[in-house]
Amino acid sequence: MIRKKHFIINKYLLFLWNYIKYLKMTLKKLFSYSSVFLLFQITCLAQQTYYVDQQNGNDSYDGLSTTTAFQHFTTAVNLVQPGDTIAVIGTYHNPSYNPSYTYNAPDDAHLWHSENTLYIYNVHGQPNAEITIKAYDSNTKILGDGNTIIRISNCSYLRVEGFNVEGEVERIPLSTSLALQFVYIILDNNLTGTPTQPASSDIHFRNLDEVNDNDGIVEETDVFTDISNLTIKRPSYIDTKGLYATYSDHLTIINNTIHHTPGCGLRAAYSKFVNISGNEVYHCSNRSYAGTHALVVTKTKPINNNGNSIVIEKNLVHHNYNEMFSWSPKKTFINPRIDEGKGISLQRNNESDWINGQGRILVANNICYWNGYSGIHSNNGYRIDFINNTCLMNSYTNTITYANDAQFGQNIGISTQRGNDIRIINNISVVDTDWNGFAISSSNSTNVQVSDNLIFGANGTLAHDPDVNDVNTTEQNPLFVNAPFTYQNETAVYDFHLQNNSPAIDQGDTASYVPADDYYNNQRDNNPDIGAAEFMTSGIDIQQTLETTIYPNPATAMISINNLQQDTSYSIFDVSGKILQKGQTQNGRILLTNLSSGVYIVHIFQQNFKLIKL
Repeated sequence: MIRKKHFIINKYLLFLWNYIKYLKMTLKKLFSYSSVFLLFQITCLAQQTYYVDQQNGNDSYDGLSTTTAFQHFTTAVNLVQPGDTIAVIGTYHNPSYNPSYTYNAPDDAHLWHSENTLYIYNVHGQPNAEITIKAYDSNTKILGDGNTIIRISNCSYLRVEGFNVEGEVERIPLSTSLALQFVYIILDNNLTGTPTQPASSDIHFRNLDEVNDNDGIVEETDVFTDISNLTIKRPSYIDTKGLYATYSDHLTIINNTIHHTPGCGLRAAYSKFVNISGNEVYHCSNRSYAGTHALVVTKTKPINNNGNSIVIEKNLVHHNYNEMFSWSPKKTFINPRIDEGKGISLQRNNESDWINGQGRILVANNICYWNGYSGIHSNNGYRIDFINNTCLMNSYTNTITYANDAQFGQNIGISTQRGNDIRIINNISVVDTDWNGFAISSSNSTNVQVSDNLIFGANGTLAHDPDVNDVNTTEQNPLFVNAPFTYQNETAVYDFHLQNNSPAIDQGDTASYVPADDYYNNQRDNNPDIGAAEFMTSGIDIQQTLETTIYPNPATAMISINNLQQDTSYSIFDVSGKILQKGQTQNGRILLTNLSSGVYIVHIFQQNFKLIKL
């Protein structure tokens, strides 16, 4: 007799047993019992890829192939399990998206719809089984004209990869943003319309809220009605964010291109274990009324060790600046001048749980140039490392916008305000010296270590912040491979590799926290260079002894590099300086299938080659 203990089974296994019996009956004995059980096991354990195609998909399909893709992103999000992937095909936009929209009146519902294009809420992977949401290929483009184009909230073990996120800056005239700059509605019981379709009587103008002054012209001495106790809303259309993540952990945001968003390009808040790597952010924050920036990390959360809670590395952040001065509903004054528009901005990373907890923020191997007001900046931050970054001419607002006016603000390179336990090491910072701006600055901060940086004034004598004690400072021209003389051409093609006589070579600190590789994924040697790019000796040796060329040129699908002894890294830029493709050569060849016809710059072996793609 079989022992009784062999029949002990919990309710779940009993249900499973009955379910398998049901499958066996419905399949009409096409499979044996063992086959059904094996099929069940494989289905449970498989890592699935779901496809989304807004133009050609259908939510009645299974979503398991490109030809049976879902139409709506939410359909796939509701199905994913740890280890699964969602691949978005082609162009995807929010429901009300209208690239031909023309501004008519401030109560137009299109200005207020506040939609998100991809909304990722409460999606959780597991350790070693993260959920990946990615672009299907280089033709994937995510568009939006509402609140946020990719919105992430309350997620964990999530990876967002390879998207081209495009905002509406090129389709929103500056005149439209200026017309809406001071517009708001009050969300209370007196609202006649709705938050997404207000009535004309709901529209308020902040510049008309002045106390004893109704001229509608904002001046520095004006005092405005206190509305800090009210819940207000402003038009989403001119403040659309690119990617915004909140209340999440173990989040990887990698290799995305985010550009031309009216509001912030990439923002993470109230989160921990966040890796922001390999992204390009450009022409963001241009049309916003909120005084925002390109890449923002704020109010981060601590971890249970002294590792990095936040990593921001190998990002290319450029040409992000504000075109309107901002105002806050929490304040009764407005500064009628553009004073925001930073590249990488760390804000308020000093909440009590962070101060009393553990973990650091690492900002390393980033390239920031021609941003509005400061390349890399921390305000109210604890335990932050700025290591091996390259910053150049991050004063677009003063240098270009206010070129003929009085200039303000000295934090135009790498800077910290009201911080503690800050390291600023192995960075290159080149600044405009017209108004005594600082390459490295620190104010109201304690325990700040500044060492082994290379700083340079692009067009005059460089001013030094008296609050900074920079050990082993090198004050010389960094000698980039390609940069216009005096560095003052914001439309030039820049190449931030180092020339073979650069004073940055082998001059970096060798501390343990110095990154092992550089922006281009090249391994640093035992004497690391200053800045984001490590000088590659082997590449220069080949350049000096052999004639390097690319062929064919013009090309259609592929180019080859002659005299190549081993595969190496390369970058391809368009004529505006935007990196379109980078990686390693494969058997001495570079595929061009992701590039459209046009003229490009190929950078390899510290050299630039003009390429025509047919």
